[in-house]
Amino acid sequence: MQCCREWQQEPESGVMSMNEINKYRAFGLVISSEFPIIQVPDAEKDEEPDVVICHSDLTGYNIPRDRFLIENGAVMFGVRDIGNFRVTDGKRIEVDCVKKGSDDHLAVYLMGSCMGAVLHQRGWMPLHGSCVTDGNRAVLITGDSGAGKSTLACEFLSHGWLLMTDDIAAVKDVESTPMVQSSYPSQKLWQDSLKQYCEREGQVHSLYFNENREKFGVAVTDMYYDGVMPLSLIVRLIPVDTKSCILPVEGFARVNQLIYNTYRLYMVAEEKQQRHFQRCVTLSLKVPMALVLREKNTQCAVQLYKMIVDFLEDYTNE
Repeated sequence: MQCCREWQQEPESGVMSMNEINKYRAFGLVISSEFPIIQVPDAEKDEEPDVVICHSDLTGYNIPRDRFLIENGAVMFGVRDIGNFRVTDGKRIEVDCVKKGSDDHLAVYLMGSCMGAVLHQRGWMPLHGSCVTDGNRAVLITGDSGAGKSTLACEFLSHGWLLMTDDIAAVKDVESTPMVQSSYPSQKLWQDSLKQYCEREGQVHSLYFNENREKFGVAVTDMYYDGVMPLSLIVRLIPVDTKSCILPVEGFARVNQLIYNTYRLYMVAEEKQQRHFQRCVTLSLKVPMALVLREKNTQCAVQLYKMIVDFLEDYTNE
């Protein structure tokens, strides 16, 4: 496993020392950060940042621990043993961290919940799922935690598809041609999927600090597509006790699926909720959707892959 870089704290001032400011590229945005972010590509030093991540004293905001607060358009939340976060205007992430964990553990929240808030505030449509592409079209795999999204995405990669995004799919241009913007070349895998699909010990790191979640970040640089791609299919993966199958989703049920699979729906400010609903309606009319029922306790990723590809081909040829 890759070693984690510990944060350093000055004994007299009590302020954590930072590495020099780095610039990264993720979700098509240039990100300037006082904190190192693992497995995210560098941006050019002279590029103007779209998002700034900086250290800040957030004690005056009374940020709740382990839950989210939306106040005057700002998204705030705290994570035990990691720190407090405040996201504003779709371009600024303030971090008040504590002397525990590591840069790698902090990066999970910077590139997860914080970037999800940034995308919402910028008016994009972040959906919760893993997105893969064959170079011409993108398939978004959604589902509850533990449904097998990342494992199924790995199966797609084993057939030559490329990863676009893991966990957060940023959808743009909903009103015209819905496009998915790639995020960064890293995938989150549970221990069992890691053993089955990944042989890259040097590019793997633990994601969570002091939590009972054995999930790891895996670099997928050579199996990654950087850019935008038309969103051609959205599937929702559901573990069931019956045989695996795929079912089309029609009508208003599509809207419900999009609302349900919106990343951190509670981050949508009250004054923007109606707009978000209308965009869900618009997207539901433009992109086909399906339920993929996965038989529990079986190794069926190969079967599910074929089901989804066949469904996509049949829909395309109609």
